[in-house]
Amino acid sequence: MAKLSTKSIYSALGNFLPAGTLSFSIPSYPPSSFSDREDPAEDGWRSFPETVVGFDDDSGTLEKISFLIRHRFIAATYHVSSSLMELFVRIYVIPWDLPGSRGELRSRDESIQKPGRQHLRDLFLRIRTDRTLWEGAAETSSEPTYFLDGSPDNRTLLDIYNTLPSPPPFTTDMWIPGLRTSLYQYQRRSVASMIARETNNGSIENPLYLPLQGVNEKQFFMQPATMEILAERPRVTAAPGGILCEELGTGKTIMILSLILATKDQISKPEEAWYEERVPLTPLAFRKFQTPSVNAVRDRLTGSKKRKADSPEGFPTLVEILLHKCRVSPEGVGLQALETQEMLERHRLFKPWRANVPFYLLFQPPSDDFLGRRARQQTTSGPRVMYLTTATLVIVPDNLRRQWANEILKHCTDILRVYLVDDKRELPDAPVLATDFDIVLMSHSRFLHESKKRSVESLHSWTICECKPKSDGTLRRCKCSRRKDVSPLLQIRWKRLVVDEGHHTAEKRTEYAVFTKLLSVERRWIVTGTPTTNLLGINLGSGLELLYPEDEDELEQPVQQRVWPAEERTDLRKIGNMLGDFLRMMPFAADAKAFSTLVSDPLFKPSGPKPWDVDVLVQVMSSVMVRHRIEDVECEVSLALLDHKTVLLDMDPYAVKTYNRMQAIIAVNVVDTERQHQDYLFHPRVQNAAHLQELVSNISQSFFWHIVDDMHEERLFNTQEALKNLHKRNGCAEDFKLIEQALHHLQASMNDPVWMAMQREFHIFHRVGQIPLQVYHAWSPFPELARDASPAPLLSPMALHQLRQSVTERPLSSVAKIAEMGKSYHEQEQAYKVILRLREQSKKRSAQDRHILDVTKAARLPGDQAKGASAKEKMEEMQREMEAALAKYSAQFNGRETERISPLNSNDPSQRLVASSLLRLSPVAKVRIHNSTSTKLDYILNEVLTYGREEKFLIFSESPITLNFVGEALDMCRVKYLSFCGHHSRDERQSMITTFETSELYRVLLLELKQGARGLNLVSASRVIFCEPVWKADVEAQAIKRVHRIGQTRPVVHVTTLAIRSTFEEVIVARSKALRENKQEATKAATDDRTVRDFIANPTFLPAPSGERLVNLDIPLFDLPPPPKPATARSGTSPSSAARRGESASSADNAEKDSSEPPPKKRRVAFAD
Repeated sequence: MAKLSTKSIYSALGNFLPAGTLSFSIPSYPPSSFSDREDPAEDGWRSFPETVVGFDDDSGTLEKISFLIRHRFIAATYHVSSSLMELFVRIYVIPWDLPGSRGELRSRDESIQKPGRQHLRDLFLRIRTDRTLWEGAAETSSEPTYFLDGSPDNRTLLDIYNTLPSPPPFTTDMWIPGLRTSLYQYQRRSVASMIARETNNGSIENPLYLPLQGVNEKQFFMQPATMEILAERPRVTAAPGGILCEELGTGKTIMILSLILATKDQISKPEEAWYEERVPLTPLAFRKFQTPSVNAVRDRLTGSKKRKADSPEGFPTLVEILLHKCRVSPEGVGLQALETQEMLERHRLFKPWRANVPFYLLFQPPSDDFLGRRARQQTTSGPRVMYLTTATLVIVPDNLRRQWANEILKHCTDILRVYLVDDKRELPDAPVLATDFDIVLMSHSRFLHESKKRSVESLHSWTICECKPKSDGTLRRCKCSRRKDVSPLLQIRWKRLVVDEGHHTAEKRTEYAVFTKLLSVERRWIVTGTPTTNLLGINLGSGLELLYPEDEDELEQPVQQRVWPAEERTDLRKIGNMLGDFLRMMPFAADAKAFSTLVSDPLFKPSGPKPWDVDVLVQVMSSVMVRHRIEDVECEVSLALLDHKTVLLDMDPYAVKTYNRMQAIIAVNVVDTERQHQDYLFHPRVQNAAHLQELVSNISQSFFWHIVDDMHEERLFNTQEALKNLHKRNGCAEDFKLIEQALHHLQASMNDPVWMAMQREFHIFHRVGQIPLQVYHAWSPFPELARDASPAPLLSPMALHQLRQSVTERPLSSVAKIAEMGKSYHEQEQAYKVILRLREQSKKRSAQDRHILDVTKAARLPGDQAKGASAKEKMEEMQREMEAALAKYSAQFNGRETERISPLNSNDPSQRLVASSLLRLSPVAKVRIHNSTSTKLDYILNEVLTYGREEKFLIFSESPITLNFVGEALDMCRVKYLSFCGHHSRDERQSMITTFETSELYRVLLLELKQGARGLNLVSASRVIFCEPVWKADVEAQAIKRVHRIGQTRPVVHVTTLAIRSTFEEVIVARSKALRENKQEATKAATDDRTVRDFIANPTFLPAPSGERLVNLDIPLFDLPPPPKPATARSGTSPSSAARRGESASSADNAEKDSSEPPPKKRRVAFAD
């Protein structure tokens, strides 16, 4: 290192960063090795010796300084104060990019770099920046300041995500052509930030480097993982795009639409390449232009084929030059406007303009053997034509395709040209896609279908286009671009790719990820409210925390540095994949290990990260994520108040017997296996995990209905055998008590004829009042013994629904006739049970794992068991309602008046009066429906019947069986609902969402948690009920955000979680709350959590409920309005009759209100499907 001699270093201290001072007490004067014999340095102090001998320094700091000086990491000078008996050492940091070093500082051997990095970290934490110490005087500050702050930074990844800086305010007024909706200011800021990221063609400051400030306020830059320190901050190529991760429900869709509209006329540019210049061409330019760039392309094509270059086809006319210019530089020209295109049509220029599709030629890169002059002589397979476009490719989840179309219709005028990709049709040719549309909207599954056609090698050819011009010399639209084995998506240089709910882009080896990497895209955006599983965001507005009541005081900040858990490493891996593989952000795109090495790994040191390690992550996330802090959004818009409560319910007496029976089964397993054998359900053996999960699922199901189990004698025998075995091995008193309780509860359930009768039925049963005894006996599925033993008549919702339907059709039927109807109904039920039994027998498992399978036997209810109305009839009704609602929606946008018709009131009132008068004469007219055997179902029905006229409901459950039972009960109560479940096709699910959002007929939407918790916009609903506690916080938050978002018109969104008291559901509620409050991550499944698992592993039996139930239902089976009273004068509607439960009708006042002045007429978006 001749260039960096000691003399040259200490004469150029001004080129270094003055970090601060270290001080050491000296026992005597002068101290050993510091006798002021060294040459004076530029700052007036003495140069620090490269070797320290004889100085007593237990910390080893002086030796570290010497090491760093010898290897040119730092320079140091010293001053000895005889009055203070202190040795003062000034530290100067040498930048690695020091002028004149010729790269020597960057090429140090790793055996020097590794200890050098550690010594620098240790030293920087001790260096003081007090000015008095720098001058060699006594310290005057009571609170010391250090070069690097080493105090613990205990922010979690979620904390960092929630406190990222908001986009800066924009200085100019933003007008977005074609946007029908007014944006909030925070939405404008986000759109402006996205536009700035897209149009920044230069470089940006490398976010991996942190600023360091010296005592003279001079600034250097440090990369903490490598401890590389530079005088100039490095810059990296900007990645045009990022992650739009605004809070759930704040309008991310309209932000993307605003971005598309604001940049609608911008066209994609050819992808840059180091080995060639890529020139935008058009067919006209390629055939007629004689510019140097076009001639060079023609020469390269013909030169590779070793023939003379084709001569241009004459000189271009002024019109042709303008057609070329308008296609390669369309911004500001406005040729896509309808009026301009009509003008082109009049002058017969529209077709030539449309056919003149801009493109560039993508040649294959030269191999390592053909660099230099020989690269021009190699023979390859020819270039590939890539069409340039102004279009944006938008990929959305299957269930959001129709919703996106509706949002476009709602927020945009008709200047936006949209192609809604049909899932079954082939895509148009690439030139059509590139020219005719501003948005190409396609579903995730349709995109995956296109990913199978990716043989891009076949696109390389020396023949650019074989389409001949017309006889008059004008262009024809190219039709030779289509390839059977190549998707048109791969033939276009897309201006922008938007992936909605794009968290799945974090997986790099999926078909989806591979295909997105093959696409040629200029700007890439991921749109998601939760970039990874544990990044939930926080919710807007006062009192909106997703916590349960009675919040505790905040915990004091821990003193020790937090150690990052493995779950956060998984989240960071996903973020790294998004940045490097999808967004192509540098340097992560060029080096697959860069994110892990420079960002992620330093955070997971055994002792925890240093604050600067966390700061690097903050800078990286800020450089790519567009997200507002909550307080900045709340200044402009407040979402509805979120009222989230947990309702603890006691079970019905029959359900208690079922629960205790299942607890008995667990007790037998626990005692018989002595809590340690492999058959023990809670044994850590992996094979038992699935059985335990199934058992917990069945117990959870028993909280809603009773679970069918016909292995009564075997259960009793196993319990008796467990008791005998316990006697043989002289078991403990606790186990004896447990088995005796299990035996008692098994016998109690078997001795109850009503409970035993229920075990043969796939139904929840309702207690029924004022029903003739003969009718009850005929319609009940129970044997006579059970019917006589039941304190109140019990009938299933389906039987009650069928009873109402039969009597409504024949209102004057006698008791005997109604009884015959019941017998006919049960004959059909018995035939159905036979079919079910045969189906189950064909699926029986082998008895290999009978010892575990018996414990976890699941109850299965086929989807076709819900027979209130046929599925076909329900779908047809939904389709009719959706078409009517969309027609009304469309008419309002076009300024046409629409007549408001309530489906429930569309019949002739005189006919309804006659029908109700006849029903009043029926012997079953006064039948009342009371509480069921499921307290959860009773609560749901009471809520829907109480608030359903004014508000809509979302009801979530993990179990489709539970939703089937809720649907049966809603049919029984004459409440219209839709069921969004996995067995429906994608098109049916899309239609359901559209219908529910636009129709007043349907009041309830039943959703499987895994199907409906993400992405859907369901703001027409304002009440949410979870049938069971949700373990994963992100899933719960996503489900709630379906209604708690921008567009919600209700002042309060009510969320209710149902749980059964004194069971593991109550434990899950309490445990979830504790994890959230302490900012701890939840385990993958509730059964993996030690607290929940221990509760289940120690079975407890519930006493029979004795108190009054929270809900008491009293629902008429028949909707019989009071008979009309003779009226002498017009009077208002009775409030009681208008609020009748189970009835949904619109008032005349609302009808008059709807027929007031129509909104101003606006143009609609043009969709191509």
